[in-house]
Amino acid sequence: MNVYIEYVVLDNFVLDTLLLWAAAKTLHLPFAKWRIALGGAVGTMAAVASVWVDGVWLYLLKAACLLAMCATVAGVGRKLFWYILLTVAYTFGAGGAIVGLFYLLKADFVQGGAFYNMQVPLFVYVLGAVAVGFVCYSTGVYLRQARRIAPHIVAVVVTLHKSYKVSGFCDSGNTVVHNGLPVCFVTKRFGGFADYLAQQTLAHNTVQLSVDTVAGSVNVQAVHATLSACGLTKEVLLALPAAKCATIYNVLLSSEFCGGQP
Repeated sequence: MNVYIEYVVLDNFVLDTLLLWAAAKTLHLPFAKWRIALGGAVGTMAAVASVWVDGVWLYLLKAACLLAMCATVAGVGRKLFWYILLTVAYTFGAGGAIVGLFYLLKADFVQGGAFYNMQVPLFVYVLGAVAVGFVCYSTGVYLRQARRIAPHIVAVVVTLHKSYKVSGFCDSGNTVVHNGLPVCFVTKRFGGFADYLAQQTLAHNTVQLSVDTVAGSVNVQAVHATLSACGLTKEVLLALPAAKCATIYNVLLSSEFCGGQP
């Protein structure tokens, strides 16, 4: 049987990285992504080196590898002990899942289970499972958000150089006003709004607004527009929020429109 070193490296790196990430998320440990990747690389190097080690030295190598991987992510402190224990627990759980996958796919075990014989490497199945899980999680988050805010979504017509039919969210808490004009925020871009705002900024046709946020006061650029929603048509200032937003609607409406909703 041929054992491809790239499969061994990728299998170990993907699995070690996922185990370290899962343990860190479970314990709510603050971590940098590069530390997770570096920890996975440490585990991968130890896995490759273990091919040439046996006996008591193999166990010492694995123990040192576990300590180095976890310390790379969590640092040296009180939480390191619990992080190691949880990583070991997840490793045993993942090992059982992998054995089950081997039986399901009728993969051959050789050399005491150190290697396996499958046409498709293990990391491909693992990444596929992660991708499916991510899609399911993202779909669930989207549906929960949509169900929660659906009663407050209204049809909006925004007129810039031309008219756009978009969706808006009635936010009674958005009371930002500048020179008597209500301010609305584009949270999900439509048409060529970003390019239009950039062009108007270069032409000095925009207004700079000071907006209070949780992090403090920030300045944003806004452009004049006409907006129709909830039976009202008003001249407004349309701006991009200070921080990137992930919403299912396009415009966060001013409270002046929400008061006009029947």
